[in-house]
Amino acid sequence: MQPCRIETAHARGFARAAVRPFRRRALLLLVSGSALCLGLLVYLADRRAADTLLLPGFAALGTGPLFGIIAQWLPSFIHPFAFSLLSAAVMRRRVASGLAPFSICALWWAVNLAFEVGQHPRFSAPIADALQFGLGLNALTVALSRYFLHGHFDWGDVAAVSAGALAAAAVLWLLDASEDRHDA
Repeated sequence: MQPCRIETAHARGFARAAVRPFRRRALLLLVSGSALCLGLLVYLADRRAADTLLLPGFAALGTGPLFGIIAQWLPSFIHPFAFSLLSAAVMRRRVASGLAPFSICALWWAVNLAFEVGQHPRFSAPIADALQFGLGLNALTVALSRYFLHGHFDWGDVAAVSAGALAAAAVLWLLDASEDRHDA
């Protein structure tokens, strides 16, 4: 006896639905990983090794400015963009539906904005003092204090952080809209 066409179509639809979360996760991991690699390349090619917080032991590539003027703000764009997509990739699909992806983007926007505003001369010294007073003097608080005290607040970075979070939200929205069209 041959299976009913409806049962076969239902089984194919179920199999495709089971593959979609894997494809979604793989795509988000690929895009976020690629963006992070691009950001790392900015630091290796266009920034002095002494100016990097987490890469001080690595020498710059010495190729000259690879990204030009955009290298000033590209990492500020990439960080909320990549980490929003990475966060969405590791969430369960049921949790990552609805407004949750946009909440993730808003969270990474707020974190990056806080770090940028923390470099403003009005806030940097009080934040550095509060860190060391509240968490003690250790490698992490010293590194963060240096980041805030020696960093430079830039409205261009604020704009790049905002654009990165919005771009991540757009990618997640387009991906969800695409999945909704396939489900219909």
